[in-house]
Amino acid sequence: MTFSGLQGLQSSVTQGTPGIQAHLTAYSRRKPIFSGTETLSGAHLTCQPPAQPIACSSSLPRRFRHPQAFKSHTHALSTRHTSKCRMCTMKCQAKQHSTDMQTAPEVSPEVGKGKKLLIIGGTGRVGSSTADSLRQTHPNLTIILASQSQESYDAAVKNRPSLQGLAFTKVNRNDLQSIMSAVKDCDLVLHCAGPFQRKNECLVLEAAIQAKKPYIDVCDDNDYAARAKAVYHEKAKAAGVPAITSGGIYPGVSNVMAAHMVSTARREYDAEGHFVGKDGANKSEAVQPKKLQYFYYTAGTGGVGPTIMETSYLLAGTPVIAYADGKQVNAKPVSQPLTVDFGKGLGRKTVWLYNLPEVESAFKYMKVPNVSARFGTDPAFWNWAMVATARLVPVKILTDRAKIRAFAKKTNPVIKLVDPLIGEKVGMRVDLELEDGSKACGVFIHKKLSDSAGTCIAAFVDTVLTGGTKPGVWFPEEPEAIADRMRLLQQASQGCIRFELNQPPWKIESDAKQMGMGFYW
Repeated sequence: MTFSGLQGLQSSVTQGTPGIQAHLTAYSRRKPIFSGTETLSGAHLTCQPPAQPIACSSSLPRRFRHPQAFKSHTHALSTRHTSKCRMCTMKCQAKQHSTDMQTAPEVSPEVGKGKKLLIIGGTGRVGSSTADSLRQTHPNLTIILASQSQESYDAAVKNRPSLQGLAFTKVNRNDLQSIMSAVKDCDLVLHCAGPFQRKNECLVLEAAIQAKKPYIDVCDDNDYAARAKAVYHEKAKAAGVPAITSGGIYPGVSNVMAAHMVSTARREYDAEGHFVGKDGANKSEAVQPKKLQYFYYTAGTGGVGPTIMETSYLLAGTPVIAYADGKQVNAKPVSQPLTVDFGKGLGRKTVWLYNLPEVESAFKYMKVPNVSARFGTDPAFWNWAMVATARLVPVKILTDRAKIRAFAKKTNPVIKLVDPLIGEKVGMRVDLELEDGSKACGVFIHKKLSDSAGTCIAAFVDTVLTGGTKPGVWFPEEPEAIADRMRLLQQASQGCIRFELNQPPWKIESDAKQMGMGFYW
């Protein structure tokens, strides 16, 4: 079985788009986007450049062209503009590429006015970053930070002085009654108290549903997210509670990027850009997705503290679930590295297989038959340290939250010494291959994960506050989760040094050069 989605097929992954030869006008010598070999339970994909690499003209398949009604839009989903950016669903004005930050969507002062947001885990790095972002974008929203100690609140304010004056409440996230007491007077619950790995109960979600309060979490664990969906979806619908699980940066915004690209290929947007689904799609032009790959990179811990290390250690003890040809396949954690080109602003990075919830949710809810997710970091020895951890440390230890928490605390001093030297840059790349062989790509790059994570989560908060989520528990890629994907992506990408969607893969390469007349070298 071959991971390309067709049995026995050897697939080359390159900078070109070999499935649309009718639209090619020239060959050029290109470097491969990926290097490495991918093997998943017998599935084998060798990544190498083709014998005759190719470049594309600006004439692209119609499924990626703009609906005519989008003429009024600028390229809000990209920090850069081109005169013929046909692979985005919004009509671009003819503008020269620049690195200027895109214009933020207007937020009415009424959004959040008179409402209270409770952030459980609000004194942590992710929760406090979200609170900081929301104070800027939703000044009339009352924000309450919740954690297990006053000392954590004092430390958060010291780290982020902009949080001074926010209310604080003490809550035990492992006690349902303590959570119930905290959520009863709020209007929206945001759960940022990770790690979510090896948690057997969804107590915060349960409390939110019982109190009939909208809910968002930033879960990055496959088992936790699946349990939230399976156990609480119908309960949330019956209670009229809108809830989003895995609503962070990755997973979260990455899911929405993928959903937008898949819906574009399936022609699931009307001329005004509203999602109409398969029933309203132009079936004659729709093309189904064949393969979806998530690639993530964070420099060091990204400035979000020891929690990300605790999460990484726990994931090192979790077998990877991926999908090939519509079937679940398994692989070792932190395995099968690929070198991926994230393009200008980040360059080439090596990423490794991890077990992440967006893989299963993409398979189930976007019906993509081949899905995987990889993550990498710098400096390089951190990756190899994670490989060694996954191979040498007994699984019994890697699945013990208490022991992993202690281990993360012991390694934190070393990490704190290295992190300032390498920065906090974060990158996401989402690659989509369609049944006809054509490819599309999305990229998200930000200088600071500690800021970007808060901006992304704040975008999900805005969606729920504005009534954009239906009752039930949803993954971000499900249409019921996000009524306006364009708005969420525009908000989430604020501050990015690069954010593009539905581009041909070769176009985002680090050293792509435009030769003129639609030719690239």
